[in-house]
Amino acid sequence: MLESLSAYLQYLKSPRLLVLSKDKKMLWKDLLWLLVLDIAFATLIGVIYYTLLHFKLIREYEEFDIFKYGFLLAMFFGVVFAPISEEFLFRWQLRKPKWSILFVLISLEIVAWTFTKNDYALFFTAIGLLLIGLTTVLVMSKLNRLKKVKVFRMYYVFLFYYTAILFGYVHITNAKGLTLADPTFIFYIGSQIFGGLTMGYLRVKYGLKYGILLHATFNLIAVPLAWLMS
Repeated sequence: MLESLSAYLQYLKSPRLLVLSKDKKMLWKDLLWLLVLDIAFATLIGVIYYTLLHFKLIREYEEFDIFKYGFLLAMFFGVVFAPISEEFLFRWQLRKPKWSILFVLISLEIVAWTFTKNDYALFFTAIGLLLIGLTTVLVMSKLNRLKKVKVFRMYYVFLFYYTAILFGYVHITNAKGLTLADPTFIFYIGSQIFGGLTMGYLRVKYGLKYGILLHATFNLIAVPLAWLMS
């Protein structure tokens, strides 16, 4: 337990691209204890949220009903569709230097769209990001392999944390009407951000399929619990 959690916390201090590990014994230990850590953090967030809600210190928002079309469809979405699609979307590019640049630029434009519907602002933001992207790709293409790796490593800390925060941010839509203007948002996306860090760590250390496995296993526990509480 301590070995897995210590290695994870050390990684969070300085996220970096790792050589894929083939240590299966350590893999299953990491999967188990990171799952336990995710569950513990989500439970803590839930306890604080419902305590504040009980004393009417925060506002309650109507949440997206995952069970609208029944339990089995919710299980399929939570345990199969979401883990595969979300891990490919948010974590696949963590080992892909060029694709990661494209991911960041496109996602920044989408985030800008959530803050303003002003067509002019969005247009100039898109143009600016496009110019940054083209310049970055042009500069990167002229570097040799060693320098490309060095640049990617310098940029990697931002990429790793940005991916996890963005993963949490998109889940703000699970609560109808919730925006960043209400600090309550942290209780709706905090667990996802934390999960984004653990799944990102597994993706970088062992490969994408293990991030998917952690995501699916967490939801395999969370979805039935949500069903029982609904």
